[in-house]
Amino acid sequence: MFRAESEGLQGFRKQVAIKRVLPHLSEKKKFISMFLDEARLSAQLSHSNCVQVFDIGVGDNAFFIVMEFVDGANLKSIAESLKKQGKDFPVASAAWIAQEISKGLTYAHELTDSNGTPLRIVHRDMSPPNVLITKFGEVKIVDFGLAKASSQLEKSEPGIIKGKFSYLSPEAAMGHDVDARADIFAVGIILWELLAGQRLFLGDTDFQTVKRVQAAQIPPISEINHKVPPELERIVNKALTKDLLRRYATARDLGQDLVRFLFSFGQPISDYDIAQIVQGTMREKRVKTPQGSIIDKLIEEALFEFTSLKEDGAEEHGNLSGTPSTPLVADWTHEITISNVKRAGYDPVRASLPPEIFEQGNLSALEDTDSSRFPAKVGEAASRSKQPAKGADKGASDSKSNPRSSKTPPAAGMTGVIVGLLVLLAVAAGLVGAWFTGLLPH
Repeated sequence: MFRAESEGLQGFRKQVAIKRVLPHLSEKKKFISMFLDEARLSAQLSHSNCVQVFDIGVGDNAFFIVMEFVDGANLKSIAESLKKQGKDFPVASAAWIAQEISKGLTYAHELTDSNGTPLRIVHRDMSPPNVLITKFGEVKIVDFGLAKASSQLEKSEPGIIKGKFSYLSPEAAMGHDVDARADIFAVGIILWELLAGQRLFLGDTDFQTVKRVQAAQIPPISEINHKVPPELERIVNKALTKDLLRRYATARDLGQDLVRFLFSFGQPISDYDIAQIVQGTMREKRVKTPQGSIIDKLIEEALFEFTSLKEDGAEEHGNLSGTPSTPLVADWTHEITISNVKRAGYDPVRASLPPEIFEQGNLSALEDTDSSRFPAKVGEAASRSKQPAKGADKGASDSKSNPRSSKTPPAAGMTGVIVGLLVLLAVAAGLVGAWFTGLLPH
C-alpha cells in the first residue's frame, strides 16, 4: 500500500492510495486473476460507506489499483487505542458504527448491473481492519479482495475457507456456500467485540478458532458489559444466530433495527462524536520519537567509524593485535566519551554551537547519556586506552622521567580535531534531519 498524489492540468492534485501486487506475486496467474476481480468489482461500487476505486494499471511488472485515500484509522486500531487508555467503547458509538457498516453492505448486497441483474456481492472478509473511519467520522468498508459476486472470473473452489478465521460465519467455517448473511454474522462479531472489549472466537490456534466459530456459542454481552441495554443485546444475538433462518436475512434489516435502537436509546450520536474518537487515535499514532535518540544514534555511528581508524592506526604502527601500544589514539575515547563530558570541563561540541540550542533542550541527550548506552566495542576501546599493553611497562615508567614523552604527539592532536569534526557533523545532520521531518518546530 502506498500513499500517492494524482496530478492533472492546471495544478490539479488529489491524494490517493495505491494497492500494488508484490513483484514476485505478479507471476502467479491465479493471484493476478483474483486481484483483477477485486479491481473490477470495487470499481462498480460508488457509495459513501465503501472505499472507491479510481483506476487500475500495471507498471514495473506489477499490477496496481488506485483507490480513495482515507485519512483516519481503521476500527481495530481505534478499539485498541481506547482499550490502552482504559476506556470502554461507547455503546451508542459502537451501535452507530455497526449501522454505518450495514448501510455499506446493504448497497453492495443489493447492487445490480446495467441490466438490473443482481451482482450478489458478498464481502466475506468483514473485520475491524477492513473498516476505515476518517477523521471526520465517516465509516467506509475496504478490501473486497475476497468478495464473491456472480460476475467474477475467478470462481471460488468448493470447500475452500476464505477470510479471517475469527470473523467467519459458521457456514463459511464449515466450507459451505455463503450469502449476504455471512457478512451480517461478521458485523455481529464486530459489534459484540466493541461492546465487550475482548475477542469473541479467538483461539490459541487457527484450528481452535475455526472450531469455536463452528460452535457459535455466544456469551451474553450484558454479563460482560452492564451498560448494554436488552434491546441492543437482542440485535447482537440475532445477528450472531447460528441458524440461518433465524439470523437477519439482509443487512438492511440489521441496519434498520440499529437505527430504531439509537432513537430509543435517547443518547445523541453523530459523525462528530465518532470523529473525536478517531482523532484521539491519530494523535496517539503521531507521538514523536525523543530527540535524544536521534542524536545518540548519530554519535554512536561516529564512534564506530572512528573505532575503525584506531584499528588502522595500530596496524600502521606494526601492532596487528589492535592494542594501542603507542599514544596515537590514547586520548580520543576519553575526549569524546559522552559520560566524561561533564567531568572534562570543556566540550568542543558545546563550545562550537550557539548557546540557545542547549537552552531549548535540543541536545539535552548529550548531557544525560550514560556510558552503558554505547556499544561494548566503544567501552572496551576506552578501557584499553587507559591500560598499557603487555611489554610496554618500561615505556610507561620512562614517560614519568621524560617530560617530553608525556605530551600528546601531533598525530594525537589531529585525531582529536577529526573526532570533534565528526561529532559536530553528526549533530548538525541530526538537527537538519529533525527539522525536515518535523521533530523540531519550523
